[in-house]
Amino acid sequence: MRGQFIHRIVVGAFFTMAMSFTVAAASGQNLPDAAVKSGFRKASGKHVGEFSIRTLSGSSVGTAELFGAPALFHVFSAATDPSGEGPALVAALRQATLGAEIYVLSLEARESITGIVARSGLGQAFAAGDARTAIRALGSPAAPAWIFVAPGGDLVAYRLGRLESEPGMEAIRSLVAAYRTSKPPAGMPVPSALAAVPSSGTATRPTVALNAGVTDSSFAQAIEIETVAELNMARTQPGTYAGLLREYRKSIRGMYFERPGEVTVVLNEGAKAVDEAIAFLERQKPVSALSLSRGLSLAAMDHAKDRGRTGQTGHGGSDRSTMDTRIKRYGTWKKTAGENIAYGAVTARDIVIQLIVDDGVPSRGHRNNIFNPEFLVVGIAFGSHPGYRTVCVQDFAGEYEER
Repeated sequence: MRGQFIHRIVVGAFFTMAMSFTVAAASGQNLPDAAVKSGFRKASGKHVGEFSIRTLSGSSVGTAELFGAPALFHVFSAATDPSGEGPALVAALRQATLGAEIYVLSLEARESITGIVARSGLGQAFAAGDARTAIRALGSPAAPAWIFVAPGGDLVAYRLGRLESEPGMEAIRSLVAAYRTSKPPAGMPVPSALAAVPSSGTATRPTVALNAGVTDSSFAQAIEIETVAELNMARTQPGTYAGLLREYRKSIRGMYFERPGEVTVVLNEGAKAVDEAIAFLERQKPVSALSLSRGLSLAAMDHAKDRGRTGQTGHGGSDRSTMDTRIKRYGTWKKTAGENIAYGAVTARDIVIQLIVDDGVPSRGHRNNIFNPEFLVVGIAFGSHPGYRTVCVQDFAGEYEER
């Protein structure tokens, strides 16, 4: 059995993020002084994407219900705020009846945050776990974060990090007062799902080939389908993908990756790794596209859920499983097999670029797996991770017989 068993950990607390905020009708308005003093920054970019989630109480909350008034979202993680300071501040803000919709959102499972939310005094109707779609629609900020949205769905201001109670209360009061009278332009539609365009640049669900014995892709999430399509773009059009990396390189300053409106990412090698990846892609010959396997995806999901539950990294499961034992649960692999794991990325393109550049991995093992011509089948699983925010497991094989 061949293939690299190397995990990818994003350095420090700076994750790959897409904080592309929008200011439309209110773009000419400066933030109130109290908000600026509390660390809020003015946002610019695009509208909130469409989402619909269920709160801890089971009620439905979504784009259509929220954006007739100002809204504040606190992106929360029990891993970084076990005492529940953020939810407690949200509870206080709601009790102050500021005239805004205020919610706590978490990537973590509902059961992981229910106790903390209850102790904070916040009603369960104002908090949601498993809220990846909503957090992604807000620009995918890492917890803790505070996102303020004007009526109509324009992202106006954001603060990354912990918010002190008293100055935080004044900051939110000032934002609500400043934007409470803002109204969406007449006839403006509710933001559509096109606000969260897949990273491949197409608004439609990509089409990928299915492994023999697989009749449909209903087992896969949209981002998992997108990741297969992104891998196949890199494998079949390496020269084109080199162009994407050239654009990516423009945002590197020394040992930092910086894009407007985004959290700075600390790099291990800086532009050197990107230049080396571009040179690799320019000489790389196209290889066959990968087919999507249900069994390999189930094996990948087993490990992604384990990483998300335990907060661990690496290829060895908490149940002592290995990649080999996991993929044998659902079928039989032949010729060769391997596994990649990416942490912290939130789009298919983020995931694939991270693994191709392989910053800080001397062997470039993830890149080698992606361009291994003997790999013809893949399974993908994307989930949440308490320490690195997201995890994406990719299991490859030369052939795979579905069980």
